[in-house]
Amino acid sequence: MAEPRLGHDFLTDLDADAVSGWPNFPFKGELQVKTVRPFESHDHVRDGDPGGPPCGCEPGHEDEPRARRVRVWSNGTWEVTHINFGPDRPAPFPAYMLQTVEHKDFDDFTEADAAELGVMTLRMQRAIQAIGGVGRVHFNRWGDGGAHFHVWFLGRPLGAWQLSGFTLPLWGFILPPLDEAVRAGNDEIVRASLAAADGATA
Repeated sequence: MAEPRLGHDFLTDLDADAVSGWPNFPFKGELQVKTVRPFESHDHVRDGDPGGPPCGCEPGHEDEPRARRVRVWSNGTWEVTHINFGPDRPAPFPAYMLQTVEHKDFDDFTEADAAELGVMTLRMQRAIQAIGGVGRVHFNRWGDGGAHFHVWFLGRPLGAWQLSGFTLPLWGFILPPLDEAVRAGNDEIVRASLAAADGATA
């Protein structure tokens, strides 16, 4: 009998041991891997795609999830907002979204846009490190949920090796959120750092 093929057949009885024993894996106990379904012939329509739900950047769609994010800083081209891990659930560590003000996806970027993204990535790294108590700043771009370009920036707490690497976003859904006053103070530091860097090149 032929072995099941990824993307063509249902894959069952997969082994989780390869990851469940990692020290930064958030879960313990017996785990079962979900059945992996055959791949579909097309990707799902995302928020902001033609024919899809609005992403919230257009006038009249202020109730969409993207529009409800708290804006921390903007220079008219880029903006930085909070990342919440669930509805109205603040992050347990510094977590910010960098996104374009104009509705565009990564496929729409020019080389000049990409160069600006590189500069903004460095500025975000420095701004979040300026908060203090941050071991490293992780940044991730997935883009499967929305067509409006956005990048996650997550500040892993200093010394928190159990939260390291790709598991940090998972821990974001589990750990208690930052105190509101602490988050507000972090925002001020990030805002000041980005404004100073933007003013220096204006």
